[in-house]
Amino acid sequence: MRSIYITVILIFLSAIATAQISEIKTESPDWILYGQIKYVGPAKASLQFIPHETDSTFLLLLWDQRPELKNYFSIRFSSRGNTVEQLYEVLISFFEKGNNRDKQEIRRFQLGTEQVSIYRSPTIGTQAIILSTQKGRIELRKGEIKRLFRKE
Repeated sequence: MRSIYITVILIFLSAIATAQISEIKTESPDWILYGQIKYVGPAKASLQFIPHETDSTFLLLLWDQRPELKNYFSIRFSSRGNTVEQLYEVLISFFEKGNNRDKQEIRRFQLGTEQVSIYRSPTIGTQAIILSTQKGRIELRKGEIKRLFRKE
């Protein structure tokens, strides 16, 4: 009888010993805040980067404005070819004089691994654009875009 108890205890202890979790410390660089849109509470959008010798990796973190989700989505891309400035120019171009007449304009492009669509917001009384991907969408006004890209 005693040997059965000892066998059961040994089996139990061996199962516990193999199920242990040990944390592995990783040394990765921290994301550096480039710009953000924040009012009260969590940020509406933020642009962060990790600098590298040849180029930087950027992360655009956006609040999904679909009320049923209440979630963030992100777009990760490289700074090669002055991508940050090109993205800013595409977004701000919707607010330039002459471009604001075309209410049906939609611009689509690849940003990192995401397909992005930009179009005018259908909201009455405000001038804004919608940035949309398969993961989510967000409405941005001109001042918010300038703040996000450090142009204000």
